[in-house]
Amino acid sequence: MLFLVLNVVLAGAFVTYLVLSSSRQPKIIATSFPAAGKTNLPVNASTSNRTNELKATAIARVSSSTNENTTSAASNAAAAKPVFSQKKFTWQDVESEPYLAYIASLRAVGCPEEKVRTIILADINELFAKKRLKEAIAHDPEWWRSEPQLMVVNVLQEKGRALEEQRRELIGKLLGPEALENEKSETYFWSSVQLTGPVLGNLSSEAHNQVQDICSRSMERHQAAFWSRVNEGQPLNSVEMARLREQTRADLRQILSAEQLEDFLLRYSHNAHQLRDELRGVEPTPEEFRKIFRALDLIAHQMQLDYGGLEALSEKQRERHQRQRDDIIRQTLNPERYQAYLLTKDPLYRQAQMMALQFNAPPKAIIPIYQMTKFNESKRQKIINDASLTPQQKSEALNAVQQEQQQSIHRIVTEANAQR
Repeated sequence: MLFLVLNVVLAGAFVTYLVLSSSRQPKIIATSFPAAGKTNLPVNASTSNRTNELKATAIARVSSSTNENTTSAASNAAAAKPVFSQKKFTWQDVESEPYLAYIASLRAVGCPEEKVRTIILADINELFAKKRLKEAIAHDPEWWRSEPQLMVVNVLQEKGRALEEQRRELIGKLLGPEALENEKSETYFWSSVQLTGPVLGNLSSEAHNQVQDICSRSMERHQAAFWSRVNEGQPLNSVEMARLREQTRADLRQILSAEQLEDFLLRYSHNAHQLRDELRGVEPTPEEFRKIFRALDLIAHQMQLDYGGLEALSEKQRERHQRQRDDIIRQTLNPERYQAYLLTKDPLYRQAQMMALQFNAPPKAIIPIYQMTKFNESKRQKIINDASLTPQQKSEALNAVQQEQQQSIHRIVTEANAQR
């Protein structure tokens, strides 16, 4: 009954709401409007037409201005339009025509001029660094041989000057005369010594020139010490000269890595020169010479700093030092070539080497000359020790042996050259 009463009440409230809502709506009045063609309002039409004319004029002006701006922007874009490419430009492209378009594209996309110069100069310097390295490798002497022919400095100096002229010409072409005037990069010349090969030839311009300065000062110190001794009438002090060499090494250690310093010492050090002379006739390979030098250099250099040279050692010290050198060389060379090395210690063998060099004979002629010289030396000693001969007879016999030796050398050299 309660729910029924509540439903009746709610229904009555809803009917009351509908009645009240309908009574409050505004009345709807029906009417009609004249057709558009029959309306005649001159004032309003004139106003409307004037408004339309003003709008059309404004739109025309805006459109004209927009078209002009668009045309100008398009013209500028066409004049400095970057060229997009999948190609990656490097120092290898510097001398090519597309590289000029690459420079224009850098500027077109808004790259600052200072950055453009930095990029281009880096590529140019890298290009000529590769060219200098190529020349350094091509002119690298055979430093492991007894006659390395190190005197090609003038050739490299000309190459260095030519490359520097080409580099500056390319800078002017790509960046203009102003950039060329402001160019302050290190020039790269082979002035005092030839820094050649794949290691020394790859030094930066700064390091290259620093090494040249160190070598120039070293030469001046050695010459000053030499002339000082000559003017004082005294012999050269071996310990003093060794200390001058150590000073040069110390200066080089500040610039070069261990690998670079070793390559320099292999070509120019006092110990490398002595080792080349000692191994004359053995003709080691580059790897063999490097291995022997690496083992002997520190020993010899320290001995020179302490004593000056072998002549200052006692007999036992000299024997120990020489035995140590021979062991290192024996471990590097094969038995046959080690025996050839031992022959080089014989003064007669060295004499045979000099004779072969004097007559421009091939290395294979050294052994026959040595054997002939050794046989004639025994004959000379026999003549000198023969008490039954008068001095005049001894002189005549020795002259005959000397003539026979010259004829034998001539025959050996002729046969060796004919076989060669």
